[in-house]
Amino acid sequence: MTKQTRDKPQRQYTRLWNRVYQLLFLGYSIVLIWELFLGKYRSHGGLRRYNLAPLKTIALYIENYESFGASIILINLLGNIVAFMPLGFLLPLAFKRTDRLTVITRITLLTSITAEICQFIFNVGGFDIDDVLLNTIGGVLGYLIYRLVLGCRFNGEADIRHKKVPSLGGGVKEGKNEK
Repeated sequence: MTKQTRDKPQRQYTRLWNRVYQLLFLGYSIVLIWELFLGKYRSHGGLRRYNLAPLKTIALYIENYESFGASIILINLLGNIVAFMPLGFLLPLAFKRTDRLTVITRITLLTSITAEICQFIFNVGGFDIDDVLLNTIGGVLGYLIYRLVLGCRFNGEADIRHKKVPSLGGGVKEGKNEK
């Protein structure tokens, strides 16, 4: 049996999982777009709101905790982080080229800015720089969890998906397949 013949099932398996990850990413994107523009927490019409002062909205929620209540704060602060965490781990699973912290940070930042601008233009929410900050943190946390899980799962062995060993530094080291 030649090396090519032995590697063919592995390549097919990898391609299959790559398609599954891409479909998951597509599904996540649809849900995210729905929530950002049509979800039950969207305000339609009224005055257009915006905040360009970093940490202003976050400080407002913290200072007025009793007025807002825990559920509003969780939805607005943690919700922005959690909503973008899947972007941080689905992108590198679905698209090999995005498997670097700087790439994930840029994509999450640009996606968040685009969403905030569109919400402002279509008047389905305000533009808030704090949302951009929290969304970006969410994407980065998602990526760091992805790298941590990938590192723990293979514990220094070859990453089956890319046939390389994961590294938290944002790159990959060449691995050895010992099978």
